[in-house]
Amino acid sequence: MKVQYAYLKGYLSTDLSQAKLSDVFTEVGFECEVDGAMIDFDITPNRGDALSLRGLQREFDAHQSRTAKRKIPVTKLKFLKDKTVIDKVDQTGCGNYHLAMIKNIESLKNLDSKKQKFLLEAGVPLIHPLVDLGNYVMLELGTPMHIFDLDSLQLPINVLFKSENKTFQAIGGDYKNLEASTLTIQDQKGVQAIAGIIGGEKTAVLKKTTNIAIEAAFFIPHKIVNQARKYGLATDASHRFERGVDPEMQKTALARFIFLLKEIAHFDAIQCFEGESTTLKPKYINLNVQRFNNFSGLTLTSKRIKMLLENLNFDLAAAKKDNLKFKVPSHRFDIDLEEDLYEEILRCYGYDNIPVNSSKSGPIISNREFSNVAQLRSGLVFGGFQELIHIPFVSKKTFDSLNIHSRKPAELLNPINENEPMMRGSLFGSLFNAIYINAKKNYSTIKVFEEGNVFYKNENEFSQESHLSGIIYDHGGLQSWSAKTPIYDFYSLKADVLQLLKTIAVSKLKLIPTTSSKIFNSNSMDIFAGKKKIGIFGEIDLTVTQKMIKNTVFGFELYPEEINSNDTRVQLKPSSKFPSASRDINILISKEIKYSLIKSLLEKGRIKFLKQFILANTFDGAGIPDESISMTLRFIFQSPTKSLTESDINLSMNKAFQILQKSFKAEIRS
Repeated sequence: MKVQYAYLKGYLSTDLSQAKLSDVFTEVGFECEVDGAMIDFDITPNRGDALSLRGLQREFDAHQSRTAKRKIPVTKLKFLKDKTVIDKVDQTGCGNYHLAMIKNIESLKNLDSKKQKFLLEAGVPLIHPLVDLGNYVMLELGTPMHIFDLDSLQLPINVLFKSENKTFQAIGGDYKNLEASTLTIQDQKGVQAIAGIIGGEKTAVLKKTTNIAIEAAFFIPHKIVNQARKYGLATDASHRFERGVDPEMQKTALARFIFLLKEIAHFDAIQCFEGESTTLKPKYINLNVQRFNNFSGLTLTSKRIKMLLENLNFDLAAAKKDNLKFKVPSHRFDIDLEEDLYEEILRCYGYDNIPVNSSKSGPIISNREFSNVAQLRSGLVFGGFQELIHIPFVSKKTFDSLNIHSRKPAELLNPINENEPMMRGSLFGSLFNAIYINAKKNYSTIKVFEEGNVFYKNENEFSQESHLSGIIYDHGGLQSWSAKTPIYDFYSLKADVLQLLKTIAVSKLKLIPTTSSKIFNSNSMDIFAGKKKIGIFGEIDLTVTQKMIKNTVFGFELYPEEINSNDTRVQLKPSSKFPSASRDINILISKEIKYSLIKSLLEKGRIKFLKQFILANTFDGAGIPDESISMTLRFIFQSPTKSLTESDINLSMNKAFQILQKSFKAEIRS
């Protein structure tokens, strides 16, 4: 929101420079930038109350610890209830609705040059003196209004969601096909405005207009939000209604409009009407002074806290020693918790005035207990998986394709992305996309997992479950001695999953072939702990990947909340950060000696730095005695504390050969 510095300075009755005034508002939480003769305010979405001169004045006065000096002159009005003027008001979408009817407007002039410049600098075009006046009051008080040509209306007015006239012509001439979820302003001829967004072309004021009806209303924010974007009609009014307009300001806004109208026109009669309205219950929040001081590190008194909050229009409702109770002003939709009051106090006190205290040491945790999820995540990381984190929003197509249990989706009222209006029902959608992106970059081996909640609607409530899902895409194994590329298959996955479950010592583990699954094909199995299903693993059905994955891929899905905790935990050792080294040794050994025996003996030999060894090759052809076989053993060494030297590796290799020579009369093959 851009505001002309000179106009704002006069409105606030301050002598502060443009830069200093910008700094003041930045200190209270509204980031500002000086842009020529303007100050550009970055108002956060939760602070719709600050999108006006009156809102900025409240914040400025609170920061300066002064009471508001500016009195806004208005015309005293009397409001009547008359069904022939305002008939039906759907209170699920409209909290209150007011009309002020003014007749026989004559000698209409433009706004004065200061107000016109203020509007233009704020990015609001000049349209018609009556419309311009309504826009000025909106920028001054924060309450949007709409001006109807009264002679074009066929009263009474109805504020309803459903409309018989589905097509609506907005101001400017564009036609919009209205949906049943859109709140509309209707007269007896049809829809004349989209509530809180824009008026209709047929009832817009013209140069010849002499009789007008001024609308001021409070539309429920969550009923207006996303409607403007849906129809491509982002307006100053929708910007404010989406964030929340003060529900007690509508009568004042009309009184202000009529007061200012007297400066630019003559008129005969004023009649004001109001429809049925919802009485808003006042909101109260308790605050404990000692708890606040412990939180902030300050030592403020009850008196000081009372003064800071009352400057922001929070009225003290009750006080008993350090326990205070405040009434939340009607324009503050963002205040719900005691901690919200903490923020208000600190904003006015000044974040820069909070002393920097030395940090205090926390309690020593002697026995750290790990949850199943933490243990499983650690096991996957040690197994070479990469952990991913994604936002939980998905498209309808993705949700439906992965909806295993035919659950109802949890739909968002105000999605960030219109193409992703639902909360995820499975973690696999994002994992498929991760495989697709990395496979395009020619990564041939990808092992990823994600832990998080999935969401669905259960009758009239929303539910969530914790899932742990992973995918293995392996199409680039290393060559082995047999000259064949090892293939990651179902049995490889089975070994990985069973090894993972060992980290939390799951008891009574059973694997049962999967009968039906949208995500996995028939080459899959359900995992049971006793009679409780705790997961599933197998080959992914490529049709559910929406053509993102074309090669065989395996996956698993575990349900941590269904797994009973077990006190027996497998201790995981951290991987060494130092490089490994490998050495081969070719030996001649009797054919009667099996490799399993050699492996068992070497594992028990306590060979220093030995991490792993494998049988790399065998040969029994020309040059090898008939009763012997040549074996190539590959030893891999690694230290957890240092980089190994050549002498370290030689000592370990010598010990390995000594074991083979002593136990099996092995010889080095020349």
